[in-house]
Amino acid sequence: MNGITNFFDNLFTRLSSLKFEHLLIADLCAFGAIFLTVLILCIFSQKMRFFDKRPFLCAVNVFTALTFAVFASTYAVAYSAAASAAFWCVGYLLYGLLSLFKPSPAYMAKSEVKNTAVSVYRPSQPQSAIPAPAPAVQSGVRLEHALSIADKLLLKNLGRGDRQELEKIKTSLTVLKVKGALTPQEGEQLNEMFNALLKLMAKYDL
Repeated sequence: MNGITNFFDNLFTRLSSLKFEHLLIADLCAFGAIFLTVLILCIFSQKMRFFDKRPFLCAVNVFTALTFAVFASTYAVAYSAAASAAFWCVGYLLYGLLSLFKPSPAYMAKSEVKNTAVSVYRPSQPQSAIPAPAPAVQSGVRLEHALSIADKLLLKNLGRGDRQELEKIKTSLTVLKVKGALTPQEGEQLNEMFNALLKLMAKYDL
């Protein structure tokens, strides 16, 4: 325990000996490096765009506290609080910028094809209840109708969970449409997705 206390005492002493300008530059450069790294990954990596950007908010909060500590080493508390608040606002604006990066629909469809359409949306009914496969023409009409409903629902002010489910359904429908002829299992999947769309239509008065 004494070793840990001595370590932090020595660290604080060394930090206190540094100039304010050096501490501020180190603080801003470290945060800027994190932001630029995430930004570049979002620009050039479709996979990165899938990831939740909220961990970046944790970095913003940590560096806001560090900024306050840096200013407090030289300036009054009120001035330090104002500087850290300004830093916090800028950090959240940068978070908003990162949140604008979304994976392209083509990449999403490609990812879903790799996992197969059945694994994206699994039917809840037992296998014994699977109906006979629908004719190709009828399946095509139902797919077009389901995609049309999904597009209309996406224009509604949906809850977060409903929107995520709807986007997953639309991606699966797109995969089935590209594939063409449906297997009996995929025909059941189409029925399940259609029923889910009908429930959302009733929920949001479409």
